[in-house]
Formats: sequence, C-alpha cells, structure tokens
Amino acid sequence: MDDLDLDSIPAPYHSVLRRMAAAVEDRAVTPAVAIKVIREHLVPLLSDVHRPLISIQGQPSWDKIRTLYPALVFASESQQEQLLAAIGRMIELFVRHTDRPPREIEFPPFIEVFSFSRLCGYLGVPIAKPLLEIDEGTGDLYRFCKYCWLPVRRKDVCAFHTTIVIGAVDASSQPACAHISLKQAQRLRAVFEQKVLALATRDEMEFHQSGFGLPALLPPSGLTQWLDARRPHLARLVRNQAGASANGLRILSTVLYGEELGARVVEAIGGAVYLWTPITTRAEGWLAAWAAKSPRGGARRRATKLLEE
Repeated sequence: MDDLDLDSIPAPYHSVLRRMAAAVEDRAVTPAVAIKVIREHLVPLLSDVHRPLISIQGQPSWDKIRTLYPALVFASESQQEQLLAAIGRMIELFVRHTDRPPREIEFPPFIEVFSFSRLCGYLGVPIAKPLLEIDEGTGDLYRFCKYCWLPVRRKDVCAFHTTIVIGAVDASSQPACAHISLKQAQRLRAVFEQKVLALATRDEMEFHQSGFGLPALLPPSGLTQWLDARRPHLARLVRNQAGASANGLRILSTVLYGEELGARVVEAIGGAVYLWTPITTRAEGWLAAWAAKSPRGGARRRATKLLEE
C-alpha cells in the first residue's frame, strides 16, 4: 500500500483497496487468487447491469484480468459512471502491486479480437482463428496490419502499408484501405485505434446490458441489416458495390480484401460467418476514423471518390 498512488481513486474507496491488500497479506498472488479477491471486494460495489464487466471466461490469467481495467474505464466514459473508472483503477493497482517489482500492465494488441473471444465465451461459440495461405506461408487473418485490417505480410504491416513499392494493381481488386497513401495511414493510426477500441467496448457493453441477447456477432443471415445497425460506414461501402454481385458476403469480402484475396478469405472462413466480426470491427473503426478527418488535403480528395460515394 505504501507504493500506491491513490490520488486517482476517490477517498471512500481507499478502504476497499486496503481490505483487498489485507486479504492477500504476504501470500503469493496468482491469477486465481486475484480474481477471487476482485470478485469478493469489487463486484458487490457494482449494479447488476455492470457486474458482467468484471467477468472472465475459463482459467484465470493475468492477461484476462488486465483487460478488465480498460473495459471499465471506457465504460465509465461512455456512461459517465465515475464508479466504473474507480473500480477499473483499483483493479489496475491491485494487479500491478501484488508483485515486486510491480507487474507491467500491457494493453491487448488487438482489443477487437480479445473482445470477440470474450463474446464467444459467453455464448459458448467455438473460437477459431481463420488461417489463409499467402505467399509467405500460412497467415493468420487476426494478426492485423497496424494501419488497417489486412493480414500482416512483414514487420507488422500489410502488403499495401509498406515502404516497398508494389506493382500497379487495378482499383477494383484493391481493399478499401489501400486507396490512401502510407503517410495518410500513419496519420490516421491514433484515431483509428481509438475508434476500434470504442466500437469493441460499445458492442460488448450493449451485449451485457441486453442480457446476452444482442446479436453482437456477425450472423449467417441478415448480413445487410446487421451491417446497417452495427457497422454503418462499412455498410455504405458494401451497398455501393451491390451492383457487382448478388452475394452480400462476397461483396463484403471484396470491399475488405479486394476481389482475389477476398474470394480466398471467404473460402478460408467458410460457413463460420461470425469469424468476420473482429475484422468488421477493425474495418468500421478505420472507416469511422477516415470519416472524422478534415476534408482538406490532396490525399483525402483522391480517396474521397473511392471511400465515401
């Protein structure tokens, strides 16, 4: 307790953190012990609506517990619930300072994938990563380029967001994110990540608040309606391509990956349509970030026709 910075926690909750510290005393704190203490001391402070925010599926681990903190913080911002932020901060301090030196708190690299896995756990849906054969071997579609939703090819970037010049490619065969320059993608990154985080958090919170009844995962039917409701920017691009094919999933794959790669992705995912969910989360975040940009700038003007009409 002597090492803690309590300024970010309202004074009434200092005693709660002290009780949590007393509950573990000098024992080694494992993830199982940590989640037990969190449930005993922090969950009772929450309303029934918010209690699912402190929930992990399967065997407790530090990675799973660490994600509770950002989820609570962002939930507090969207609902203006300061109690959620205080509890999130207490979880962060408890996790960090039950070891010496303090544990590092690392944010999950792809929050949209982590959130998707949590939703699958709640629903009892099998979790799988769609794999795709690419030039460099087998690629994981969930190992995203840091600038977009395409799979990584080299050094954390996709084939389009690299300094290596690629040959001329027909515009119709390019994914939506390939229509801007690398510099534009780099400038977009911070807002893009914020939008993805906000979207993943919103989907998961609304899922909890609906009593686990919200269709948060992309459904095998009703694709257009789901996109309109959950991914409006992406839905607009899909509608713009509607004349090319009657198959909605094929159109979605073309918008996201281009014609050739998109067809291979559809084949790789097969009938497990819900596996598209984290991909569409990331794409919607990217498009929302693009839409929020200033209308000024030559690079934006060149991409406007392709991304916004």
